[in-house]
Amino acid sequence: MAARILAGMTAGLAAGTAVTAANPARAEIAALVIGIDRYTRINPLQGAVNDARDISAALKGLGVKKLRLFIDGEAERSRIIAAWRELIAETSPDSTLVLTFAGHGAQQPERVPGSEVDGMDEFLVLADFAPRGPGTAQRLTDDEIAVLLKEAAPRRVIFVSDSCHSGTMTRGFDDRAGMLGTRAAKIDGAPVDRIEEDALPPPTRAALQAEADDQPHVTFFAAVAEHELAPEVMIDRKPRGALSWAFANALRGQADRDGDGIVTKGELESHIRGAVRMALEGKQHPQVQPRGRGEIPLIDPVASRPKPPSLLPAAGPIPLRILGKPAAVKTLSAGLSGIEPAGKDDPALVWDSASGEVVSSMGDVLASIAGDPMAPETRRRVQGVIDKWSLVVRVKAAAQDRSLALALEPGDRNYRQGETVSLDIRGNSGTYFTLINLAADGTVNYLYPLAERSDPAQIPKGGPYRLALTVEPPFGADHFLAIASPKPMAALQRDLAALDGKPAAAEVATLLTRHLTGQPVEFGIHGVYSTGR
Repeated sequence: MAARILAGMTAGLAAGTAVTAANPARAEIAALVIGIDRYTRINPLQGAVNDARDISAALKGLGVKKLRLFIDGEAERSRIIAAWRELIAETSPDSTLVLTFAGHGAQQPERVPGSEVDGMDEFLVLADFAPRGPGTAQRLTDDEIAVLLKEAAPRRVIFVSDSCHSGTMTRGFDDRAGMLGTRAAKIDGAPVDRIEEDALPPPTRAALQAEADDQPHVTFFAAVAEHELAPEVMIDRKPRGALSWAFANALRGQADRDGDGIVTKGELESHIRGAVRMALEGKQHPQVQPRGRGEIPLIDPVASRPKPPSLLPAAGPIPLRILGKPAAVKTLSAGLSGIEPAGKDDPALVWDSASGEVVSSMGDVLASIAGDPMAPETRRRVQGVIDKWSLVVRVKAAAQDRSLALALEPGDRNYRQGETVSLDIRGNSGTYFTLINLAADGTVNYLYPLAERSDPAQIPKGGPYRLALTVEPPFGADHFLAIASPKPMAALQRDLAALDGKPAAAEVATLLTRHLTGQPVEFGIHGVYSTGR
């Protein structure tokens, strides 16, 4: 998709009330962390245990002593419930309790008619769950969880559920990327959506009331909306759930935007939404309840936010899998730089040399490069895709500590020629602003500010700022790179403008390092996907 500006940058400042919260004595944090990969009767997962261990390590880094960790078969219903109630008994009313679950979710028709808006009861699937008979007891239903959360009041509770139960993905998944799977429970490929010979009694009136009640002491993060699937993905070359990964990094200080040692609900929500969106290219949209209440402190203290060692991390090799005849693959690989061979389980990119398509690990077609794969021009264009992806990876890593929030309207999906998309930019502390686009083959499009449009170098703090674009060929993946700084960036802008229209992604990294090292800049990067079909 080639980006073409329809309307200039516009800023809208949302009205709001400044809230100054008192800073009481720092509250104790206790946690119950669950991660299940190995299920005895349903499809296994690969990243849930990694999630649980990562969150556990992050909590220990905060000095959390009262921590219960349940892995795989340890995650048994009665043990989990007992451990939660022990944490309540062991902590004072001003404590914070953290409950995280990484594993499968599922649903069943409501057991009490009229008790659910959608007619379905949701539940978390434990390791020895079976959909029929005694094994049906190995689950935690939504109404039971509501009771457990209510029992914790007035303690603050953060509940993170990295699971799903049904739905679709925002954009289709190209299976050449070797999808790890999703966190929706299945048996023989069919969703678990019905319980037979249920070993659990129907929910009591008190349990239904607990689910219906507002619980202001609870902040709930779900991996996806109810109509979406939560995929497992490769992050740092390990299978992971993106919500758990983002939450663990928040505990390590990445959510503490103002550096005061306290993470508020607003900071945590902003970090998780932005980090997951960026890591998964808009294919996953975490949900947060309740809405608002952004000033409420949730994690106090949080780990000291580490200072990034450099503006951009060093460029590492991109794991590339080439599809084709073995002899041709060896020749094609030898003609490319900045790569390392990858198997079908962990590629960052897949080049289908027969079709000419390059696919990302998230199953998106990044570029379609026609021509003989052995031809120098074809390989030059593939090299442009690799160079562009290397820059995307490096900027994403830098943006974890220097983040802008970018989003697309009307949504994250494949766009077609002639459609309009709006890029929404928020969360900037710096007011000097630069925006470029990296086309599918690494061609640089310099977008903002432009002298001929008399664009101001500065924009108001905080956003939102919206840039309207229309979809034009070539199709594939465009990535918008936004930069905000407290200082003018005239020299960087001049040099970036000189690259306009050139396949020069590798040179962009050099320019960013040259002009911005040592400055407290903020980055945002977001993919926009288009197709001619």
